[in-house]
Amino acid sequence: MKYTVHYGRKTPTRATARDMVEVGLAVEFDDSVTPVEIGFKIVRDKVEEWIKEAVSGEKPKPKPERPVTTMIQTVAQAFPQELKGQLYFEDSGDYILVKARKFLDSNTFKKVADIVKGKLGGEYVSAGRKSHFRIRKLGV
Repeated sequence: MKYTVHYGRKTPTRATARDMVEVGLAVEFDDSVTPVEIGFKIVRDKVEEWIKEAVSGEKPKPKPERPVTTMIQTVAQAFPQELKGQLYFEDSGDYILVKARKFLDSNTFKKVADIVKGKLGGEYVSAGRKSHFRIRKLGV
């Protein structure tokens, strides 16, 4: 299922108190790849970056472009559709995390583990309710 995130913000500029700048962004995501919380953070961070640039008049230092969505999609594509619906994928910096949306039965867990470890060279991190699989980005 797809969903759309919109985030907008209006703020005064430095020129005068009456000058305002308004910035908004709407992006469509696939919830089997990007959970709502992550989608919102991506959109909000981009709008905040644009606001900062507009208010200060300075361009931010260029960051190396990382196609985060593409990396997440690459990992997600390794899973069959019936498994994708039970998982969500998250960028955590050096890793793509694969987390369960709900408790996975032992058969499903084994299927996910086989894909993460066998195809993607990842590992399982046991951390109670925060347990997840992780795949180093360099290996993706």
